[in-house]
Amino acid sequence: AGIAYAEHGHLPLFHYLATRRAGAGRTVPVVVADGQVIADSTDIVAWADAHRPGALLPPEPAEALALEDDFDRQLGPATRRWAYFHLLPNREAIATMASVVPRWELAALRVTRPLAVGFLRRGLKIDADGVERSRGKIDETFARVGERLRDGRRYLTGDRFTVADLTFASLATPVLLPPEHPMPMPMIEMFPPEARGQIDRWRTSAAGKHALRMYAEHRRLA
Repeated sequence: AGIAYAEHGHLPLFHYLATRRAGAGRTVPVVVADGQVIADSTDIVAWADAHRPGALLPPEPAEALALEDDFDRQLGPATRRWAYFHLLPNREAIATMASVVPRWELAALRVTRPLAVGFLRRGLKIDADGVERSRGKIDETFARVGERLRDGRRYLTGDRFTVADLTFASLATPVLLPPEHPMPMPMIEMFPPEARGQIDRWRTSAAGKHALRMYAEHRRLA
């Protein structure tokens, strides 16, 4: 929406201190601006769109918001779980993603790594059964998005970029690794071989190509 911002990254679990200090709960993202604390993705989109009307919400937003809600509930948890399952054993991958957090958090992670990883695994149900269910949900969501794109449309709703495209591309990031992502991302080589093959399949699907194109054409680096 063309709004200048400064982003502060934190490690999972360690982020609770920052969000509580900001006046929010445990979830991220959180936007603090003009005396407001906005702590829900949908509310953040509405706040951003109010600064530049039409940037993210179409005149009739019901369909776009329904897609956003579906992606939030189904795709987001699945891609996070799938990526964490494959990356948590790789110290180099975790260090890459953590390179933008406060130094004390990184130092604390080195000391508490087994405990922190255990909390993440339990909290996100990161195990073999959970990751297989997540792969299925990702496949299902990508298939539905691909079916929606079969008529040649460039965007998921209407004729321009909306919150639906934004949310799909953002939540697909852990399994597509778009090069335009502004934060440090693990390289595909950091995943085990079988996971790399799955990433390639998702990238070359109609839905994957759509998400990667959204990054290439619409991600404005600040």
